[in-house]
Amino acid sequence: MLYAHKYAVHFDILPEISYLDQEVPVLIADLLPLFHGFPEAVWISQQRVDEGLDFSRVIFWAFSESPEAIKTFGIWFQAVFREAPVAETLERLVLCALEAAEEIEVALTDWTRLHATEAEIAEAIRVFTRDGKTESL
Repeated sequence: MLYAHKYAVHFDILPEISYLDQEVPVLIADLLPLFHGFPEAVWISQQRVDEGLDFSRVIFWAFSESPEAIKTFGIWFQAVFREAPVAETLERLVLCALEAAEEIEVALTDWTRLHATEAEIAEAIRVFTRDGKTESL
């Protein structure tokens, strides 16, 4: 059995986004496994960037075959962004992805597990499995 949870990391961008190179902020999800304390047996996949007039969110799915590992990831996820060096580094990463960055302020303002319906979870697991990610499980 495979467990999946959907997460987002939200950045406020003030006064507003001029141009955001989405290739850079999407790397945030890719970097998470490199952070200290990242739980073993959890995989990040299906990352994307959602942006609005004055925000950017990195959205991704976390997968595991272990209910304990996915639970541990949720606890770790809530704690890791509270560390000032982590938040500041990720804010700088997003800032580097913006055009006219010297006139813009980026603030990491929220990180949360997103509600997903059973259908969304089933689809995420289907895509994760189809893409061959489970071969490394």
